[in-house]
Amino acid sequence: MSKIDTIKGTFKKGEGILKLIPTFIPRNFSKPGQRLRLHPDDYFALGMERGAIKERWFSSIIVAQNGKLAAKDEGMSYVAVTDNVADKVLFKDFIDTLGAEIIGDELIRRYGTWPMFAKFFDYNEPLFHHLHLTQAAADMVGKMCKPEAYYFPPQLNNHMGTSPYTYFGFDSSVTKAEVREKVEKFLK
Repeated sequence: MSKIDTIKGTFKKGEGILKLIPTFIPRNFSKPGQRLRLHPDDYFALGMERGAIKERWFSSIIVAQNGKLAAKDEGMSYVAVTDNVADKVLFKDFIDTLGAEIIGDELIRRYGTWPMFAKFFDYNEPLFHHLHLTQAAADMVGKMCKPEAYYFPPQLNNHMGTSPYTYFGFDSSVTKAEVREKVEKFLK
């Protein structure tokens, strides 16, 4: 059976409901909060060099930008097409093949693809400050923006980690001139 036939058959058999295989992402910074309900021995399943598993991604059609040791499909969701987990097809292939049939005309018209995914974060400490581009900024480099929102359901957070806060800003001793200098040197 061809991949297209498999995709169409799976979509029809499930009446539009797909069985996504869990997608876990290791990160080589910070400590895991151990709230992903993995066995304690599984947090470093990909080795110490890769870091602990700290994220679970859902309905992702993008590759995790996770360093040179990452698998070429790391972060991408797969659909189980049978009860054997080895029988799988990328969720992205379902989107590319079925288009509006699976995600509707509006998403295809506006984005040309599936434009979102969800994550469970499981960091024990606060994430470092980082930014995601707005669509206007992303357009300047030919990319899609990364809208992001955070929700931590109490059912999955049996503890708050070591410091359940996000910090924003600079130490009062840092001058505007120092910030400007660092930004200007960033890509050098």
